Amino acid sequence: CFNCGVDTTPLWRRDTEGNVICNACGLYFKLHNVVRPISMKRTVIKRRRR
Repeated sequence: CFNCGVDTTPLWRRDTEGNVICNACGLYFKLHNVVRPISMKRTVIKRRRR
């Protein structure tokens, strides 16, 4: 990810400048119109059981 540096994500997205970002950073940017803070980075991807 261009923003947080993660290399695994369920979905890769692109920001407004065309940089590849992870799903979490992309959704955060879409909702808040600012880049996602590094302090919100998680080390493990949690799976949901549905």
